Amino acid sequence: MMKYLIGAGVGLLAAVPATAADKWIEAKSDHFIVCSEGTEADARTLATNLERLDGALRMIRGMSTVSKEVPDATKLTVYQFGATSDIGMLAGQRGVAGFFIPRAGRSVAFVPLKQDRDTGLGTRTDGRDIDPAKVLFHEYAHYFMYQHSAAAYPFWYSEGFAELFGTLQLTDNGFNLGEPPEHRVSTLKSSPVDVRKLFDPPKEGDYSLVQRQYAQGWLASSYLTFEPSRKGQLADYLRRLIAGEANLTAAEQAFGDLDKLQNELNAYMKGRVRAMGVTYTNFVPPKVAVREVTPGEAAQMRMHIRSSRGVTRGTARGMIGQARALAAQYPTSLPVLLAATEAEFDAENYPEAEAMAKRALAVDPKSEKAQLYVAGVHLERAKTDPAAFGAARAAYVAANNANPNHPEALAGYYRTFVLAGETPPEDALIALEKSFELAPFDSETRMTLAHRLLLENRDKEALILLAPITNDPHSGKRAERYRALVDKLKAGEREPLIAKLTPKNGTDDEKEDG
Repeated sequence: MMKYLIGAGVGLLAAVPATAADKWIEAKSDHFIVCSEGTEADARTLATNLERLDGALRMIRGMSTVSKEVPDATKLTVYQFGATSDIGMLAGQRGVAGFFIPRAGRSVAFVPLKQDRDTGLGTRTDGRDIDPAKVLFHEYAHYFMYQHSAAAYPFWYSEGFAELFGTLQLTDNGFNLGEPPEHRVSTLKSSPVDVRKLFDPPKEGDYSLVQRQYAQGWLASSYLTFEPSRKGQLADYLRRLIAGEANLTAAEQAFGDLDKLQNELNAYMKGRVRAMGVTYTNFVPPKVAVREVTPGEAAQMRMHIRSSRGVTRGTARGMIGQARALAAQYPTSLPVLLAATEAEFDAENYPEAEAMAKRALAVDPKSEKAQLYVAGVHLERAKTDPAAFGAARAAYVAANNANPNHPEALAGYYRTFVLAGETPPEDALIALEKSFELAPFDSETRMTLAHRLLLENRDKEALILLAPITNDPHSGKRAERYRALVDKLKAGEREPLIAKLTPKNGTDDEKEDG
């Protein structure tokens, strides 16, 4: 599942400072940027495999398979380093073999370079761990789903779809899809399918229910994808959910007799799994550009990874000494200056962050990342000086001029008008819509656009946008709160939802409602 992990478990990289021997490789492709602590072959292989996964997803979803490069700001950056246990430490959760954080302009994933090995000292498990490559494929399937067709996906389908593509096997000139996930086999064998509980599970579920949703979600996704007699039914079911039909109503209308489907799924579970093999004619591997990063980039990489994963103010303040030392050692390295700016900003040292951002702009006047930090500093000042909204807006404009496709700059420009109590002009409305097109997985941008639609009395469109939030099975009470506000809207009480969605300067909605 998607993981929104903020502010814990950063001890690993705090304890391992950069050294002159650090060597990192960057591999850049049409949709990915891989930063690897391994060899050029490691970085190239990971970027290539991810591009091939992206192509397979496009083919199965009926999209164009012609690869077109997207702007760097909307590429997924994948950090490959350490061993499996290192990733768990970074995530703050033992056993995590890889995780992903989707954010507008800053989506990142973290995967191990190698798996831990059993030392005989109790530091490793018994080999039944999930393959990190499968974890990454699973997580990217989520990202792809919400990037290209974000909707109110039910838990069983969201995870079942990701499990299905998590086991995709690349061949020399194609791929095989459909093999069951080995880590779900025991659950499948021990739990007959109850389609009504699968499609509409109880609100309060235990661990075993969640495991059945993963395993049987894969089973149903596989069967409904590959069974010829069920062709088109899954797409119909999802369209009905998006239109607002209840879970079981949508299932009955799309799949017909649910008892019949249940019998078919139980028989499918005991029989031979359906799968597909695809061989491309005149297969051409994805284009990947590989380079060894500069010494300055390598020196700041571990600090940058910690910040990218998410830190608390206290943790960031513990990074300041290293950040300033690196900025002194590499005074003309843009990555170093940006990493130092990020550390100062996260530590809430706003004057120092602005000064560091200006040093970065002196090195590269077109750095949109530096301009975004300048904008962030002015937004902090605007909490006590409303005139600073104009300076923040100017910085967002400068960032947009440097990179017209950075979703954070586009959405930030729009929000400065709302935060200042001004009516957003037409170009700001266009900027918000473009930001959402570039980063539909970003919940803050999604809620900001829904707020705008409600103000324009376009309630139906707003509710469609909010459906992935109100039906998010991972957000618990947060989803319940938004559902309650949506119910009030439908009953004619519009103001509570509008007030909740109104952009606020400095309110972290993810933390507030998680």
